[in-house]
Amino acid sequence: MATAGRFPSGRPAGRVRAVPPSTDAGAAEVRPPGGSGGTEALRGLVVLHRRLSALATAHDAGPAAVVRLLTDELGAVAGVVGPGPEHAVLAAGAPGIDEGRAAAVLRAEVAGARGARVLAAADRGGRALRVPGTGTWVRVVVPVVVGGETAGFLLAEEDPARRERPAALDGDDVLLLAAEHAATIVGVLLGRERVLAVAAGTIRDDLLSGLLLGRARSAAEAAQWAEHVGFAAGVPHRVLVVVPRTGEPEVADPAGTRPPLPAEARDRLARLVPGVLAVVRDREVVALVPASADPVAVGTATAAALARGRGADWPVTVALGREVDDVAGLTRSYEQARRTLEAARRLGREGRLLRFDDLGVHRLLLQVPDPEDARAFAREVLGRLADDSSERTVELVRTLARYFREDGSPQRTAKALSVHPNTVGYRLRRAEELSGLSLDHYQDRLAAQVALEILGWME
Repeated sequence: MATAGRFPSGRPAGRVRAVPPSTDAGAAEVRPPGGSGGTEALRGLVVLHRRLSALATAHDAGPAAVVRLLTDELGAVAGVVGPGPEHAVLAAGAPGIDEGRAAAVLRAEVAGARGARVLAAADRGGRALRVPGTGTWVRVVVPVVVGGETAGFLLAEEDPARRERPAALDGDDVLLLAAEHAATIVGVLLGRERVLAVAAGTIRDDLLSGLLLGRARSAAEAAQWAEHVGFAAGVPHRVLVVVPRTGEPEVADPAGTRPPLPAEARDRLARLVPGVLAVVRDREVVALVPASADPVAVGTATAAALARGRGADWPVTVALGREVDDVAGLTRSYEQARRTLEAARRLGREGRLLRFDDLGVHRLLLQVPDPEDARAFAREVLGRLADDSSERTVELVRTLARYFREDGSPQRTAKALSVHPNTVGYRLRRAEELSGLSLDHYQDRLAAQVALEILGWME
């Protein structure tokens, strides 16, 4: 991990190469420890190991503390990067330069082809690699393992010909041995961070679910929960719910290259609205989307992204509750979104985005316990119009529905259907004959509109 020119300490920086051009990184091997240094070097290494181990129990220690210790004690250039392919720099340090500059240099080196090959070789081998750099420089690369998986890499680099260390830490193998132990400590620290992050995420999800379900024992407790999860009271939000369509498998990819639908939906929402509050509950994903982010556009983009590779149709239904800006309103907006999903299921309108505001009379129809009772009412009102599926009868039903949508105007209906107004008049009379309805009577008109809504003709 070098910079152009020289480090301020006076050691040559050069541009460190992971391996010479003619060397295969995958064939690089760790040279067996056992160089010079004797008993004094062993004692110094034990002390350094103890100091590194102490970081594992320090409350505020992280990878940066490990890197600083290696830099300060060994005068080495050191850093920690995350797993591929990005290899994000988690910490970096070098004698005489600031951490930001050291991180920039390390980022450039691991992004190169040779650096990537060395990291891949260390990952495959699951052990430390000592590889040559420019001139007399040597680099050590050690995988950082957490839970049996490579969570990153620790890199340390020095020029043995010009190193300046206390006699107690002299020796050709000190850097290698110290880096191996340092990688173990970084693994412990990253593992601890993961556990804490999972625990914090679980608590946040539980509190968010509690807010949505109205489980707080008081308004004060609900306000505390909202503050903990980061809900900004006073800022308009809509509760957005994404759920797989009926019969849609949650895992459409047996090979495992895509996560289950709810998990992927949550990831998509997080990309579209950074920092969005979202939780997976059973088979649904619930998110609090700020009105400023355009919840309709967010829901549409999420569903469209989930459809890629799964077919032309949306594999999910997206429902939006009404806009709210207070903690108490979250429960109402969530319940409205759930009722909207139920309406979509009953009416056969899954695989699209629906807003509670657009349900209209269906908000009342949802109170009917059995959806079949509503459909039976619709068939009874429409008579032969509902029973006959011939093309001519379907044309009459479509004309009747358009007539209601155009507020009973034959002229606008004719224009919308691209036919003559006389044709509209004829079709409406035939619809009256087949159904037994009289469009001159208010109650018949109301019953017909409700029946058409139930059967989905009024969309």
